[in-house]
Amino acid sequence: MNIRINNRVVIALCLAALVMPALTDVCHAQDFEELARSASNRVNNGWGYLINSFCYIVGGGLLIGSLIFAYRKHNRMGSNDVGYGKILMALVVGTCLLALPRYAGTASSTIFGLKATITGEQQTIKFDE
Repeated sequence: MNIRINNRVVIALCLAALVMPALTDVCHAQDFEELARSASNRVNNGWGYLINSFCYIVGGGLLIGSLIFAYRKHNRMGSNDVGYGKILMALVVGTCLLALPRYAGTASSTIFGLKATITGEQQTIKFDE
């Protein structure tokens, strides 16, 4: 296995290694810690929104699709290749996906006595100047 490293990448890494000690007087560790905390807070909030939107969109689509296929099968309008088992499973999975954010909130509040919140909160490191 032959791994080749681009020369531009090597030059950029060397320049970054040379410039970082020069920035230590300008940027303090507290600033880096605050940047990392705010970035992790944004990532955690984004992940929560992504999971919620996935559950609502896919769960709602499965529910609507199962109802449409059940109606078409009941009225003999086609959909002969879809059995009632698939329709029932789509209905169950769609309902579980729609209720998943609610389940997570209820489970965390009953087990830990808290609501499920993703804040990205971290311990703050205090530095003397």
